[in-house]
Amino acid sequence: MIPASFPISRDADTEFDAEFRVPHVVVVDPQFDDYGHLATAARRGEIDLHFRSSGAEAIKLARKGRVDVWLVAAELDDMSGLDFAGLLQSRQGSAPLAIVESSAAGSAAPSSAAAVLSPPITVADVERLLGRSSAQPPVLPFVPSSAARPAFPMRMPMGMSAAVAAVMVLVLG
Repeated sequence: MIPASFPISRDADTEFDAEFRVPHVVVVDPQFDDYGHLATAARRGEIDLHFRSSGAEAIKLARKGRVDVWLVAAELDDMSGLDFAGLLQSRQGSAPLAIVESSAAGSAAPSSAAAVLSPPITVADVERLLGRSSAQPPVLPFVPSSAARPAFPMRMPMGMSAAVAAVMVLVLG
């Protein structure tokens, strides 16, 4: 049992979670056709993806859980994308928001949006909005279970670590 006076720091856990957790992405757009790459990534478990066609539905979803990235169309069923961005900024907090426009070439991002994107939207776009480098996937430390361990832990891509762990469970029983 841990004594009540034992100091527990949650800062390290929060930093680890922010770097390795699956991002929760909410797409607010009446047309879902431009997000096929994201839907594929969601099926692979790379992101958690939610679609809403109106600003009101998206606000209801935001009240229920965490949102890491907002992808908002310029025009929604019930308001403009910029109006939604302003409403969200006054209510929710600091999750990055991108306006998705079919003709975004050369468009400047409004003050309430982190970026203006044009379809097709990919996981790399989400990674950039989160401030992650999509060139290098997140890695988890991996230490082999042999007697001749190196002095430092090996680093493997997160997907590779999960595969190695699964094989080790099968082999070791």
